[in-house]
Amino acid sequence: MANEIIESISFRCVVAANAFYWLISTIVLHIDSLVAKNKSPWLKQYKIKPNHYISGKERRDLIMLSAFNMLMVAPLISVPLFEILWDRVHGNFRLSENDTWVWEIELLQKIPIQILVTEVGFYTIHIIMHSSPLLYKHVHKIHHRFQAPTAMACVYAHPLEFLLGNLLPIYMGPILTNAHPFTSYFWFVVAMVGTCKGHSGYKIFGHADYHEEHHYYYKYNYGGMYILDFLFGTMRL
Repeated sequence: MANEIIESISFRCVVAANAFYWLISTIVLHIDSLVAKNKSPWLKQYKIKPNHYISGKERRDLIMLSAFNMLMVAPLISVPLFEILWDRVHGNFRLSENDTWVWEIELLQKIPIQILVTEVGFYTIHIIMHSSPLLYKHVHKIHHRFQAPTAMACVYAHPLEFLLGNLLPIYMGPILTNAHPFTSYFWFVVAMVGTCKGHSGYKIFGHADYHEEHHYYYKYNYGGMYILDFLFGTMRL
C-alpha cells in the first residue's frame, strides 16, 4: 500500500508542489529578514506594506503549521483520498506516464478546463468560509492571521481548510479532465508558484497581486485567478 502511494501520480504532484513551495517561501522569508533589518533598500521598494513584518514567534508558528500541512496532510491524507477518487472516475482509462503526451489536448483543451474548475472550487469554498461566522471563526480565521503575509503563509491554514479549500480545487481539474501525469505535475507547480506569488507581499514586475487586498480588507478578491470576482462584483483593483 505504501509503495503504491509513493509511486502514485498524486504523490508525485505533492512532491513537485513541495519542492517549489519550500524553495520559493524560504527565499521570500530570507528577503523579508533582509528588508526588515534595512539591509536591502532595493528590495524594500518592492514590499507592498513596508512597515508590516512577522515576529519571531509568528515565524515559528508559520513554519510549524505550514510544514504540517505540506509534509503530513498533503502526502498522508490527500494523496490516498484523491488517488481513490481519480481511479473511480476513470478506472482503466486513467492516463499514465507511459501514455503519449498530446500537447494540443493537454494544453489547449484540458488546462483551460482545469483553470475554470479550480477557480469555481476555490472561489465557492472561500466565499462559504467568509459567509459562515462559525467556519470563519474556527477555521478560516487562522489563514487571516497575517494581514501582510509572506509566501510561506499561502498554506498556513486549518488542516481541514487546507485539504478541502486548497488541495481539493487543485486536484479536481486533473481528475475531471483525466489529465496526463506530466500535465498534472505541471499544473501543481503552476498552482504552487501562483499562490506563493499571491502571498509574497512584494510587487512582481511592478504589480501587486490582487490577493494582497483580500488579506488587508478581509473581503474582495476571493478567487485564485479572479475570474468569478469580475463576474460577481467581488473584485477590488
